[in-house]
Amino acid sequence: MRDILRAGADKVAINTATIKRPELISEVAQKFGSQCMVLSIQAKKVGERKWEAYYDNGREKTGIDVLEWAKRGWQLGAGEILLTSVDKEGTAKGFDLDLIKTVSTAVPIPVIACGGMGQAGDVVAAVREAKADAVAMAHVLHYGLFTVADIRRTASENGINVRSF
Repeated sequence: MRDILRAGADKVAINTATIKRPELISEVAQKFGSQCMVLSIQAKKVGERKWEAYYDNGREKTGIDVLEWAKRGWQLGAGEILLTSVDKEGTAKGFDLDLIKTVSTAVPIPVIACGGMGQAGDVVAAVREAKADAVAMAHVLHYGLFTVADIRRTASENGINVRSF
């Protein structure tokens, strides 16, 4: 963590290590500040409005309820949550709005929506409908479906504050 921050990162998202040793969240938050400790949660739907936390790039089950894990992570000192829908990741069919809203309305820390973006308007839905504080995207940028400028313009046109460069 120290090396990553010294190399210039502002934050570090941790999943597998926190699943295996939850007290790591508190240790990181105490040593570097909660603003650096991003709890990465990989969520897979297991029922109606119910998700299980996974680790090891979404391959391994934990038996842990995502909502309970998000709350515990916040209580242990996480400053943000990077919430990835394993079911939606790479599909370009939109974010899991139910998952995002369930977590974002249950914890007082920022939630970053991840997994499923396929259209610039998906950002608007994640922020407006699901109450995400931010979004992460890869597929749409890697495959050139949109530029960062396109996404920023769509967000801005829909009343979402975006940072000026």
